[in-house]
Amino acid sequence: MPTSLFPTLRRGDSHPVLQVTKSQLARLGLPVGDAESDEFDRTFDSAIREFQQQRGIVCDGVLGPETFSQVELARFRLGDRVLSFDPVRPMRGDDVAELQMRLSRLGMYTERLDFIFGPQTDAAVRDAQQNLGIQPDGIVGPATLHALSGVVRSGSAGTVFALRERVRLTATGASLAGRVFVIEAGTTPRDFTALHLSQEQADAEARISGDIARRVTGRLTALGAAAITADARSDPRLGDELGAAAVVSITQDHSPSPVANGVATYYFGNSVREQGLSPTGRRLSSFIQRELTARTGFTDCRAHAASWDSLSVLRTPKVHVVAGYLSNAEDARRLADDTVRDSMAEAIVVALQRLYLQGEADPETGTLSVTAIAEATGKTHP
Repeated sequence: MPTSLFPTLRRGDSHPVLQVTKSQLARLGLPVGDAESDEFDRTFDSAIREFQQQRGIVCDGVLGPETFSQVELARFRLGDRVLSFDPVRPMRGDDVAELQMRLSRLGMYTERLDFIFGPQTDAAVRDAQQNLGIQPDGIVGPATLHALSGVVRSGSAGTVFALRERVRLTATGASLAGRVFVIEAGTTPRDFTALHLSQEQADAEARISGDIARRVTGRLTALGAAAITADARSDPRLGDELGAAAVVSITQDHSPSPVANGVATYYFGNSVREQGLSPTGRRLSSFIQRELTARTGFTDCRAHAASWDSLSVLRTPKVHVVAGYLSNAEDARRLADDTVRDSMAEAIVVALQRLYLQGEADPETGTLSVTAIAEATGKTHP
């Protein structure tokens, strides 16, 4: 389903493509109403929102390019079609992610579950076929799936990628010194092109998020870390290129409703493929969310798994921080306060430190300070 061929649709619209989309969502068990109708009614609006929530994308009830893309990924279950590597037009879908999961449980696929049958997946398939006594042609048909089903333990959990991420985290000590962190600011124009900000809104986000990011990098540098500040013009893959320990993106949100307010954090993953998420991203997201709400008094909008392109494009653990709503008068007032932005920066750095603390060394939320970290590590906090 080439998403570029279809318009952006919302409740009240009608279009022939809605019949196809309703059929695909009905197959997933979602209540779409009359599947033969091309009307975008209230029932289908609820189904779209539920689907968006399941897939970890923006839950706005709008059937646009991102949602069409996710509908297409969800179109196939493993076994529905024969899978193989096509370097020109790689196959994508939930069936590919399920295949990657099975191969990962066997220790043969060690990358992130990305729903794409790329070179790494092809190599893992051929390795599995060789070990299972099947012709190693890279073609995943009935014979390969039958053989895989016989050796994958149904009770196994997690992936090799997730295991490696955990091991890398616990084996490197508690200090932030020597680690590389990328702190992004004001990336909404780059990461969410469907959200049309005015120049004034984009400038305000860049100014406020940029100030928080500079305060974060200043603290990290004082603790001996290499902290890089990036913005909407920066390469979204910078964290991978630098071998960063983590990427933190800081933005503000905007809503048509002036009531929307609070802080939220997001990490790579979704409720459909929970085992494919980033365990480090989830843990860091939780720490940042807890520290932010404990130190600033902003409404707690919680930590969420999301499969946004800006999160899935990286192998480096990444957390996207939505630090308040500029469209909300009270949030905007707080964000204009230097002390609030300083508290946000403190919260993010403390959360990064908590990520590397183990067991009894992990203090209660809101009690650890950058000054205490600096004193414990022999650094000088500015």
